[in-house]
Amino acid sequence: MYCLDSNIIIDMFRGDNKLKEKINSFEHYCITPIVLCELFKGAYLAEKQEKALKLVEEFVHSTELLEFSGHACKIFGHNYSYLKKKGKQTQERDLMIASIAMANNAMIVTRNIKDFENIPALKIISV
Repeated sequence: MYCLDSNIIIDMFRGDNKLKEKINSFEHYCITPIVLCELFKGAYLAEKQEKALKLVEEFVHSTELLEFSGHACKIFGHNYSYLKKKGKQTQERDLMIASIAMANNAMIVTRNIKDFENIPALKIISV
């Protein structure tokens, strides 16, 4: 399963057809509630708010929204502690996205590998 980062979805919204084809070739893809929050934040701030909200709504109906489960919370706490001790902390929202993906055995699909690269055992691909 492939878990899409917000930058992937935003680039698809902006008309990156090559990226759309690649994502549509995946057998199963999903998003996290954190990514959905980022998408709605951007839509409500957009100049063309109605159009942006419609894009987000249509997208969310075409994909699976993963749950922010207790297991994901435990993974978050463990990895936060590990990264802090190593001095390699990442933004908490990126760690939450990664933790939800890991709890669901999903691979993160992003164009910002650096946001996730220090998280142990996380599967990441860049497209």
